[in-house]
Amino acid sequence: MELIFSLQSALFFFLLSLYLYFHFFTSSKRSSATTAVNTGFKHYPLLGALPGYLKNRHRFIDWSAETLKHSPNNTAVFYRPGKVHGIITANPANVEYILKTNFENYPKGDRFITHLEDFLGRGIFNSDGELWRVQRKTASYEFNTKSLRNFVMDSVRSEILSRLVPFLTKASKTEQVLDLQDILERFAFDNICKVAFNFDPACLGGDGTSGSEFMRAFENGTALSSGRFRYAVNKFWKVKKFFNIGSEKTLKSSIDIVHEFANNIIRSRMEERSENMDEDLLSRFIGNSEHSP
Repeated sequence: MELIFSLQSALFFFLLSLYLYFHFFTSSKRSSATTAVNTGFKHYPLLGALPGYLKNRHRFIDWSAETLKHSPNNTAVFYRPGKVHGIITANPANVEYILKTNFENYPKGDRFITHLEDFLGRGIFNSDGELWRVQRKTASYEFNTKSLRNFVMDSVRSEILSRLVPFLTKASKTEQVLDLQDILERFAFDNICKVAFNFDPACLGGDGTSGSEFMRAFENGTALSSGRFRYAVNKFWKVKKFFNIGSEKTLKSSIDIVHEFANNIIRSRMEERSENMDEDLLSRFIGNSEHSP
């Protein structure tokens, strides 16, 4: 009897141990699997993150944001075939380190510059090293605290009172449905052109036909140039550019409009050579003989 009781006790503890082992082991595996999914982009042998990228390419920013939200330190490594890889971060400390603390160590690089050169040339937004430093020094005179404060008080206030408020008031009275994003884009674009070129495109209110065309072409140029980074097959955009088809054909048309519009402003300003050549960003660049048109 005693032997049977001992065997029953041993069997009970064995089964209990077995149950506890499998319970915690499988729970641990489920926890690990969940953690693996939520620690960055899912990578596959040879393909990297390409499967997930193809599935979410149309919503890349949303997909990245969702991934980074569950990643350690809001930072994740992204790999694609063809040596396309990088680190994507939403961590403020990392952003500050890259753009300020250790800026010299993070150049834009050849890939970035090549993809955007048709649209932006080698301007301040698309250059590295000494070329960037020279342009940055010129621009810094315009974008200081005092000048920006004056700009807000004068140009922005004027745009608000003479265009934005009347436009919204009229729409309110007539119960017109507005695309608020479009309205604010036009408002911002007018102000940007004023501070950069001392030119009013009158996109918000007024006829502003040529200015609106320039704004739309600029938006298309930005979107399509950025889209070159999102091709599943790296550099396939160069094939489309060579044959002038699809998005590259549209991009070329947009770039032509942007460059023609900008060249007309530059040519007109250089011909004027007025006494007030330091009132805006363009004038400061024109005043530096090292810069070509």
